Amino acid sequence: MKPLTFLTILATALALPAHAQHSHGAGVAAPAAPEGRPAGRGGMREWTRQPILIGRPAKDDRAAAGITARGLVASGVTVFAADGPTERRKRDFPNGPEGTSIDAVAPKTGNYHWVIAREESPDTVKVASTAWYFGNPGDAPSDMLAQSKHELELVPAPLPREHRSYREAEKWRFLVRFNGQPLAAQTVALETEFGSRSTAITDANGIATIVFPRDFKPAPKVDGEGDDPRARGRFVLSTEKEDSGKRYLTAFNHSYTQDPERSRSLGWGAAFGILGMVAATPLLRRRQQTQGGKDHA
Repeated sequence: MKPLTFLTILATALALPAHAQHSHGAGVAAPAAPEGRPAGRGGMREWTRQPILIGRPAKDDRAAAGITARGLVASGVTVFAADGPTERRKRDFPNGPEGTSIDAVAPKTGNYHWVIAREESPDTVKVASTAWYFGNPGDAPSDMLAQSKHELELVPAPLPREHRSYREAEKWRFLVRFNGQPLAAQTVALETEFGSRSTAITDANGIATIVFPRDFKPAPKVDGEGDDPRARGRFVLSTEKEDSGKRYLTAFNHSYTQDPERSRSLGWGAAFGILGMVAATPLLRRRQQTQGGKDHA
């Protein structure tokens, strides 16, 4: 085989993975609901029974966002900030028919804000939490996350840095605490919108180590476009505990992205597969010629 021809085949093989996967879009929008799973409000499918908070950026305002609670009934959400005026670092936003609108602690102060919704009855407390990133500069969220905000808590330790994210195949740590104290031997459950399920147990310091699955689903190309490296899937972590006759359930939800090595490894696998076929072709031809000669003897 001519070198030019082989290089052409190799380049084609390396490009194959870009056609084998499909972007789910930027942000946390979900793909179409699979069979047997009903779509939720606004056409977004239900993929978990845990309490979660769904965020969406506000149009033309990088210091605002819309928040919708699912899996619990809450009168509003509470937002904590790591920076800005002290009196505004904890604020309550009332819920409306379509959720609620939140904004940054100050117009030019951003970074992560911690968002909580709570439902309480005489025997049960449900809490949904998420972290929302506003694009302007602001203090790191370390002290904000260390602050105890309710009874049973599940918080990142730490959150991803600016311009980074949780990613497939990566390990991340999460802290479980009860009444401000680390909770050992506590089960933490992971669910993703693509159907993955797993659990982890907290260590003596209340830390659970979560490994994000490689579960982004391959799909056909759409409109001539390949993978979007910004494609995101949703996940939720949850844990629960009973104390003094009361059940506590808390959940943290956010998004994660594809493993950037996925396409590269698939491409080289395809390339070596084609290389093997190319190398075997002369042997196959020789065998066929030999067998043909025997048939005519």
